[in-house]
Amino acid sequence: MNIEKLAKHLKEFTLDEIEMIAEDDCKTELERLLNEHKLSFNNGLYKYIEQENSKTFELNQKPIFKNKNKILFKDFSVIYLNNKKLTKNTLKGYKSQLKFNILPNFGDKFLKEITTENINTFMMQLKEKYKPKTASNGVTLLGSILKYAFEQGYIRHNPYLGVKNSKCR
Repeated sequence: MNIEKLAKHLKEFTLDEIEMIAEDDCKTELERLLNEHKLSFNNGLYKYIEQENSKTFELNQKPIFKNKNKILFKDFSVIYLNNKKLTKNTLKGYKSQLKFNILPNFGDKFLKEITTENINTFMMQLKEKYKPKTASNGVTLLGSILKYAFEQGYIRHNPYLGVKNSKCR
């Protein structure tokens, strides 16, 4: 069981409460979360501390770039969204994945700087944070954007090739 997700859901809890729900010894995991400043502990009560993303990205702005070789991922993601025919719900899901997962990791990188290793690291982060389907969706969207960048001539090699998204499942 993912203790961090459970803690986030509960907001406040005692050690006995979380161990009863998780049906497991949670002390080690709670200590890790305390050390990472994701939990606080006062008067026998654990409290989950909401983490704020330090980077925020707007997807509705026009991309700013001078040539195809020096375009940031965040700018190209706007091009991608504007050139795909997507349903309202799909667009909403894509924007959410971009805002909360992909852009904080890749937004300020030039397209040509993204490597297969970056993608594999990102995939493992998503796998730890989300259910397999959500993690897989994020990695697949990243791959689709990079494939489109390759097809449009923005990059010479698609770093997503060779990434096995099955690791998320």
